[in-house]
Amino acid sequence: MVSSPKKTWKRARKPEQKAERIDAILEAAGVLLEKNGLEGTGLNAIARQAGLSKPNLYVYFESREAILLQLLLKESVAWAKSLKRRLQQVETVGDVDAVADAFAGSLARRRRFCTLSASLASVFEHNVGPETVAQFKREFLAIVQPCVSVLSQALPGLSEEAASRALATLVMSATGMWAHCHPSASVEVVLKQPEFEHIKFDFQGTITELAACFLRGLLAKP
Repeated sequence: MVSSPKKTWKRARKPEQKAERIDAILEAAGVLLEKNGLEGTGLNAIARQAGLSKPNLYVYFESREAILLQLLLKESVAWAKSLKRRLQQVETVGDVDAVADAFAGSLARRRRFCTLSASLASVFEHNVGPETVAQFKREFLAIVQPCVSVLSQALPGLSEEAASRALATLVMSATGMWAHCHPSASVEVVLKQPEFEHIKFDFQGTITELAACFLRGLLAKP
């Protein structure tokens, strides 16, 4: 077995070295996000996890929020590929239930994407400049555009503009449900009690139902 060559550089000078360092920072943030949640994903923690000094982070990102926005873009690419593939597998044009199931399935195991998306407007779009926000939105729209086109093809009653707004609404709604469907250990204990069982939600089932109802409502509009 051939071992991979050790990194011998300390300061990233070449484009590939800078890209490698950015990837290391993003992966460090992702690991901390899954392990400690947003509260435990601060600049100091990210720097330690990535093996860098905190000042080094500012060479690549203006703030913690900028790091997490970039991580969200990275996670969005993987999610969008999954959604597009699932939508293309819908056999019958106009099958709302199949489309809703494809949407929910694409998110079912996307913990990073859902956690980050749920905090986009309230957290990550603060403490960054307008240029950073504009660039994020440009890149995100480009990532999801193929999904919008396939959604419009799967449900011909939706124009691409309507499909774009529908997908945005569904993503905001679904990712907002993520934390409620994946509660803390203490809440899990409480939800097992008979008096609270009715407010325990299964993520994929709930999102499938939500998406189906929402899409049917849109398609029924004159």
